[in-house]
Amino acid sequence: MAVPKSQVGENKARIIVVGAGPVGLFQALSLYLKGIECVIMEKRSEAISDTRSLGIHPPCLVMLEELGLLSQFLKKGIRVDKGIAHNGRKKLGEINFSTTQRSGQKHPYILIHPQNETEAILKNAFKELYPHNIKYGYEVTSYRDNGDHLVVYSHKVPHSTENQLTDSQEHRTPILIACDGKNSTLRSMAGIPYRGSPYPDSYAMGDFPDPEYLPSPPFVYITSEGLVESFPIADQKRRWVIKTEHYQSKPQPKWLSEAIYKRVGERPNADSCSMISSFGVQHHRAAFRQKNRLFLVGDAAHVVSPIGGQGMNLGWLGAWQLAKDVKKLNNKGVLYEPSENPIPLTSYSTNFDAVVTEVARRAHWNMRMGRKSKLQWLKQLFIQILLYIPVSSRKLAERFTMSNLPTK
Repeated sequence: MAVPKSQVGENKARIIVVGAGPVGLFQALSLYLKGIECVIMEKRSEAISDTRSLGIHPPCLVMLEELGLLSQFLKKGIRVDKGIAHNGRKKLGEINFSTTQRSGQKHPYILIHPQNETEAILKNAFKELYPHNIKYGYEVTSYRDNGDHLVVYSHKVPHSTENQLTDSQEHRTPILIACDGKNSTLRSMAGIPYRGSPYPDSYAMGDFPDPEYLPSPPFVYITSEGLVESFPIADQKRRWVIKTEHYQSKPQPKWLSEAIYKRVGERPNADSCSMISSFGVQHHRAAFRQKNRLFLVGDAAHVVSPIGGQGMNLGWLGAWQLAKDVKKLNNKGVLYEPSENPIPLTSYSTNFDAVVTEVARRAHWNMRMGRKSKLQWLKQLFIQILLYIPVSSRKLAERFTMSNLPTK
């Protein structure tokens, strides 16, 4: 990391980040890079064990490089330089992500990296800096805004329902950052509206062995029965995702394998399926991301459709911007001093909405292209033309890699 540890903190009340998922950990490391110490509180007692979010996009690869962590991600991650568009019978074209170098991307590819391993790398990096600054098993129960600081109340989560609440604590902090997910407790405590609704779309996905020795590129199938996606993941496996007519409460590997076969002519080995699930999609956004010294980041602030793999990356982009803003507040002398109350609005709270809007728009477009249509042939022709023309093909690559977002 770029900042000597001796320069961080200076015996001042530390910023509190609630949530030790990938966004909360990334937020903490981003603050450290700016010379600001924080403590992370996490209700869970253990890290997650499943893969969840997989794709890391070029803008965030640059951030990981600045944090000094990119080499660790590249060791196990799968680099994706292109994607194949297909209709189940023939190839429609290719999306070459290397073309995003023209729009200034230093790392013109998508890195596929399981969320559990992402979280592990970020956690270990933070624990190397501050072994005692991640408080697992602690839940924030309330907070009080005293104008020039916040008071945060928490308790240790009991191991069973029979145990009484113990070890209550009280912390003073200049900034409280909620990275506690779409069902954010802190957002509810602050009374911040969370507007949005579910989409009508539903999907099923499963992980199957990949018989190819070298992982083949991702495939996006635009078929008459709806979207099918296939992309390589760790341990010589592929993840298959299909658009479903209705939500499947208990999908079975054989059913998913046969559904894939009917649409694209490939039949993954159902007996070796290591994960299967169904999911719906939704879009939500907090009415505001800053309430004096409380900030909402990641899913606590916004949820977009996961089709396109932008959700975690959007959270990281916000965390990165907020770290810059907190550094500016500190330089102005308003972070720890009661000179201004409330503290000024930040760029994250005012300008980042344009980024959220654009990412949500791109995710919505991805879903629309994957829906069944009476004019499916026209949709396929449209994609063929887009990928055939170099300029439009490059623009499509930029959309899929979160390039050219309206950041300031």
